[in-house]
Amino acid sequence: MTTAWVELLGSAAGVLTTFSAAPQLITTYRSRDVKSFDLRFMLMLFSGLFLWGIYGLLVGAVSIIVFNFIGCALWLPLVWMKIRETAGS
Repeated sequence: MTTAWVELLGSAAGVLTTFSAAPQLITTYRSRDVKSFDLRFMLMLFSGLFLWGIYGLLVGAVSIIVFNFIGCALWLPLVWMKIRETAGS
């Protein structure tokens, strides 16, 4: 396979997986209701996205870098909201 084709494939996968959570994220941002989220899930997901981003940096895979760090940026405010909610309980 050519490099351009592989990068396009990775970018398509990144768009689909990164933004598949968008409807839930938008609803949660608007409602500020994070009760249904499990903090362990959120921390594991955020950590995994972050580590995939680091991996992408190490191997020079642009699509892995971009989409995983976008995912981190999308989930970080929700993780913070969940931590604040948990601490307030």
